[in-house]
Amino acid sequence: MPGKVILNKKVYNTIVASCVRYANTRIPEEDWLEIYGILIGHIEKKSRNIIVSEAYPITHTMKKGHILKVSYDSPDYVDASLIEEEAYSHDPPEFIVGWYHSHPGIKVMFSQDDIKNQLGYQTNNPDAIGLVFNQVRLVRQVELARRKGDPSKLLENDPGFKIFRLKDPSRGVEASYNEVEFEFSDCEITHSFIEDAKVLVGDTTKLLLKDNLVEHTRLNLEKQMEKIKGVYIGTESYLKTLIKKGETSRISGVVETQKTELDSLIKINQRDIFKLQELIYYVEYKERGEVIFKMKDLFEKWQNETTALIKSFDELKSKL
Repeated sequence: MPGKVILNKKVYNTIVASCVRYANTRIPEEDWLEIYGILIGHIEKKSRNIIVSEAYPITHTMKKGHILKVSYDSPDYVDASLIEEEAYSHDPPEFIVGWYHSHPGIKVMFSQDDIKNQLGYQTNNPDAIGLVFNQVRLVRQVELARRKGDPSKLLENDPGFKIFRLKDPSRGVEASYNEVEFEFSDCEITHSFIEDAKVLVGDTTKLLLKDNLVEHTRLNLEKQMEKIKGVYIGTESYLKTLIKKGETSRISGVVETQKTELDSLIKINQRDIFKLQELIYYVEYKERGEVIFKMKDLFEKWQNETTALIKSFDELKSKL
């Protein structure tokens, strides 16, 4: 008999962020998209527990002909093969133990299409699992009704997902499914855990845009840098005015006050940059190389410019 599923906080955060990126309060609900990813891990020999070590976002809802659908394209199969090939080198060797996808704003369950996908996984590995996540379930802590008009069920400390496995894959698309027990290896699901997850939802909504992520981040950082430079330029100009008026005794106080404003502006933006440095690792596998490289360049440029600006600001008193 297969055992329980054991995952970690890193896997969970990847699932939450990659799913929320395409379905959040910044996006009209009718435009919410599903996400599809794979789970990497191994099966313990004695317990038969499935240990999930990594989650990889692969793709999201695309237009297939005249309908919207989430499914693999040829490059996605190549990516999955590359991920699994690398996983084989782990100790112990790992492989694809299942998949995850989102049901944005609808009940956490297996649809008919989900059963078809699950059949593919369990044909290769009878213990394979399917995880279904819903950000509304997590944020609102409610079990959404299956049918419109039915009451929702209140939840407590629910992580927003369930894990399923088909009872008898030999029945094909007629197969029913069971809910699979799970736990975390490095944390407990407490109120604090749920609140942290909600913060991740908020940060993802604000920062991890589904389209033009690098360009949006570049433009935003440039806009913020202009504000910061404005404080320096304005301060320098005002100090020169004080010198002309012979009010040099006020220079030290003005510099300290403006330096506080400068530090505050930098700190506010620095927090977003720290979060983005985490969030960029939750983008889809096919994006990672280019997105991570370009975003790191933006972060480095920001760091260099703010460091130079702070140094120039500190030199204002002696310079003037």
